[in-house]
Amino acid sequence: MPLYGAATGRTLTSGGSVGARPLTHPLFGLGREPRTFEFKCGECGAIHRGSPSFGFDKPSLYYDVPEPERDARIMLTRDTCFIAPAPDDESRQTHYFLRGLLEVPIAGATEPFLWGVWVTQSEDSFMKYLETFDDDQSGTSSFGWLPVAWVPYKRTRPGEYLENLRCTMHWQNEGKRPLIEVRECDHPLYFDQREGISWDRAIEIARTVMHGDQPQRR
Repeated sequence: MPLYGAATGRTLTSGGSVGARPLTHPLFGLGREPRTFEFKCGECGAIHRGSPSFGFDKPSLYYDVPEPERDARIMLTRDTCFIAPAPDDESRQTHYFLRGLLEVPIAGATEPFLWGVWVTQSEDSFMKYLETFDDDQSGTSSFGWLPVAWVPYKRTRPGEYLENLRCTMHWQNEGKRPLIEVRECDHPLYFDQREGISWDRAIEIARTVMHGDQPQRR
């Protein structure tokens, strides 16, 4: 289960915003000063202060590997993961992942809704990221696929393969995770990142994640 406040990792700041336009629709309270996001949860009664931030400590593909094989086939850290193929896998394909931050602007809030999720990478991009991990990586970007495995954005049914969205990972300076920008498509996550979501929608999503359906493991 993802935890409230768990998207950030290497530091507590996301490093900037990508992919979002200014929220100028009247719905978003044009002219009002942004304020710190907070709400009282109708399920547990707790008051949550700060924009929602949910993170996943493993890629969804991790759970496709049989548990007895994981130690031999998977290398996992807080920020990186690679999964070696099974001995009988004719494709011999190794999967490489980086963990990044996906920002969704919230109308009227000072900080965005954050998702700490995993994006596939080519071997070259993955190795370059490792080699420069302790350096200033800002100005570098890489292409990847984002498996959509969490509510409310998961549209696939149990047993179906997850949707994978094309995205760009914008690497950051030392100590900050890459920012994820979803490339243009017809998926709701693309539009939410581009246009932003209302305050009430942010509350609805946070409540659903904390108390409703949990992200699907493919």
